[in-house]
Amino acid sequence: MKRIIILVSVVICILLVIGGIFSFLRQPDPQKLVMQGLDNLNKADSFSYSLTQQQTVDGQERLLTKITGIKSGENIHIQGQLAGTEVEMIKVSETLYNKDPFSKEWIEFSNVTVAQEVFLVELDPLATLQIKEMGEVMLRGQEEIDGKKAWACTLKPSVQNQMMERFWSDFEYTFYISKSSKNVAKAEVKALNTETKEPMTIVLEFKDFGRKISIQPPTAAQ
Repeated sequence: MKRIIILVSVVICILLVIGGIFSFLRQPDPQKLVMQGLDNLNKADSFSYSLTQQQTVDGQERLLTKITGIKSGENIHIQGQLAGTEVEMIKVSETLYNKDPFSKEWIEFSNVTVAQEVFLVELDPLATLQIKEMGEVMLRGQEEIDGKKAWACTLKPSVQNQMMERFWSDFEYTFYISKSSKNVAKAEVKALNTETKEPMTIVLEFKDFGRKISIQPPTAAQ
């Protein structure tokens, strides 16, 4: 009986070791995974997203931005809160429509360039994720995002965005790449203020890739 118990124990140990090796070998290359996720995100013609930005100022954590948006081609529609103020904007081609938070009237801007520079993160969520050099990418494991399994990958890259480089440093990114679609389901960006060294966090979530989305100018634009 003892021999049988020992034999069974040995077999179980061998199976566990084999299972562990098989599981390790099945893990994807994290750098290729992040590159594929970002490539899919940049190529996506349409998706919806949410963006939250928090920053510590004088030791107090403040919510700077909390918006939801939809993107179809070059057109974007966002709404939410920006620095404590209600905001809603619609960008169609080269025209931007901004809803006045007090009068609730739409104001039309034919030159969208300046507005895009000011509201870069909000109007172009992909601008935050432009990476110059990835450096080492670590596979942190699996997590569940919006009810679906995703690979979590962390890295400390150099960024492509000059505006971000001007105000922030010590970037740390975490990408959550969907196991099934290889799309970026979520991205977290952490950085330090270049002057005060206080932390900032941006959280982006993406879904509805490829969904048919219609974005039209507001009916009462002026």
